Amino acid sequence: MTTSDMYDVVLLGLCCWREAQNQPKVAQIGQAWSVRNRVDAAHPPGHPLWWGSGYVGVILQPWQYSSFNHNDSNAVKMPFQSDPAWQQCLEVAQDVWQGLVPDPTDGSTHYYDASLDANPPKWATDGSMVHAMDLGQFRFWKRA
Repeated sequence: MTTSDMYDVVLLGLCCWREAQNQPKVAQIGQAWSVRNRVDAAHPPGHPLWWGSGYVGVILQPWQYSSFNHNDSNAVKMPFQSDPAWQQCLEVAQDVWQGLVPDPTDGSTHYYDASLDANPPKWATDGSMVHAMDLGQFRFWKRA
């Protein structure tokens, strides 16, 4: 594994920890797969360019993963090395990055927390996405 690959895995692990540390492992795997599915999409025709490219581009692109948005309280949180949730999210990230676990989201590229059900993101209601499944508190969506 190259240094660049290790950076991708650690950044994916941090994204998983910030977004899904309180979720069951299957939802953490789904969250990490939502990132990988965006990375693997590689900007096909009609694909929104704002996703970025590669793990760094996808994760750090503004307004994509809320825990990296400057106005989100999670954006300044960093895990302690001894945190069991961090260890699990890092393992999930490595397994997803290496393709060692199947995608439980059926190709989903988006998700939101069930706490937003009364006011879901625009993309969940504009017809461009279809609800694929729920894992933990997350509602996963993929292109229609």
